[in-house]
Amino acid sequence: MFYLPTNSTDATELFALEEWIANQAWGETTLLLWSTAPTIMIGKYQDALAEVNLALADQYHLAVTRRKSGGGTIYTDPGSLQYSLIAPKASQTIDFSRFLNLICKVFRQIGVPVECSDRNDLLIKGRKFSGNAQYNLNGYVIHHGSLLFDTDLDTMAAALQVDQLKLISKHISSVHQRVINLKEVLPYPDTETFKQQFLKELNPLVGGLQVRHLTTTQKVEVAQIRTATFANSAFIYDRVPTTLITKKRYFPGGGLVKLSIAVEHGVLSDLKISGDFFSNLDPYQLTSALLGRPFRPEQIRPQLEAILEKTPIYHIQVDDLINLLFG
Repeated sequence: MFYLPTNSTDATELFALEEWIANQAWGETTLLLWSTAPTIMIGKYQDALAEVNLALADQYHLAVTRRKSGGGTIYTDPGSLQYSLIAPKASQTIDFSRFLNLICKVFRQIGVPVECSDRNDLLIKGRKFSGNAQYNLNGYVIHHGSLLFDTDLDTMAAALQVDQLKLISKHISSVHQRVINLKEVLPYPDTETFKQQFLKELNPLVGGLQVRHLTTTQKVEVAQIRTATFANSAFIYDRVPTTLITKKRYFPGGGLVKLSIAVEHGVLSDLKISGDFFSNLDPYQLTSALLGRPFRPEQIRPQLEAILEKTPIYHIQVDDLINLLFG
């Protein structure tokens, strides 16, 4: 097995590197182990507007990215470890067992009894510490997973708009009850120490790891994939054709605000505001100023600030509306 070390914490760069490796057709499985800056990763078929608290992401400067693999939205940060396995594959069928069995062996070597869920997660005592996804490209399978070691679970819970149906179906009430950090059951002081132990235990299981490094030219090729796809805002936000959203909230002292929103290919196509608030605001002026803009906090905020500076809403601020729109 090849092992390609990387110091990048940019998920868009690592997704591009996975794709670049698959395009090389080395004929051998390649391993990447990486951590990210605080990042929200959306699955291939997911709607960023429905899955992510974009207001919080904007406030805390969380990166928002999209994978080419399916599955759910996850949160990663320097306290988690991501692994990628890019391997030759003859079939187009999604098959997690091939890779999860290997990861389970590593943890059993470490001394942790892990279980595989009936889908694509790894569990300790029924609590999730690893989610996995994969897709096929050019005769290769790109399998990647997240290993929670010392992840900020409070930020994770706040950043993800978790589907309550998922929680109800599992008879649990919060993200904290669903997941566990490996630091709770392993003696390692930090993520880097855990990473080195993971590599040590994996090495004999795969017949040894052969280290490879990218040339300057190869790094440029990876950067080109990143720019064209994974760092492209259209790839991240515009994948779902139409999203219809209704938001409402009561602001103490200000009253009830209800927003009916339509977004097409990541662009705000309709907006209606109603409620029992007090203002001289012309709702049509508000709508005309915002329609046609990318539906993201950094695109909407300046327009709202300009409008509310001229026609304030009593006891309701720009931040309140941004949090309602994107929270």
